[in-house]
Formats: sequence, C-alpha cells, structure tokens
Amino acid sequence: MNDASALKLLRDIAQDSGRVIFTQHARLRMRQRKVTPVQVLACLQNGIMGEPVALDVHGNWKLTVSRRVAGKDLNVAVAIDVPNRAIIITVF
Repeated sequence: MNDASALKLLRDIAQDSGRVIFTQHARLRMRQRKVTPVQVLACLQNGIMGEPVALDVHGNWKLTVSRRVAGKDLNVAVAIDVPNRAIIITVF
C-alpha cells in the first residue's frame, strides 16, 4: 500500500465513526491534551500525511496524520486494519 491509497482508505473509514477504534492509551492522551473524538475524526478525514505508511508487526498499515483542528496542531498515529477499521494508537 502506498501513502496515497492509505490516506484515501483512512478517509473512507473515518466517514463512519463506528469503524474508528480508540485504544486506552489514545483515550488517556486525548484527556491529557484536551482533544475530543470529533477533533480526531476531523484530522482523519481531512489531515495530511505526517509520517509515511508502513506495515507494523501486527500486519496493519500504520501512519501518522496531521491537521490543525480548533486552533491546535493535532497528530494522530493510526493503524489501518484493512479493510474495515482504523485503530487510533495515540494523539499528540
């Protein structure tokens, strides 16, 4: 999978919030940084590639997406569990 196809797939997945899974670590970081799930979804739907896509040890495609949301720069590390869901790893 290349960067463009990964970003397109991620944006398609993010259109349905039920297909976006937040890890416990991501929820903790969101609370610490005062980031809402809506802001994360906006980043996934409209963000740009912050770190190129790579295959992780679990067989998922991992990438970082960046976007300025609600006046703050937001970076979301996400794994794509092809083809159904996006797993939010962390938010910074």
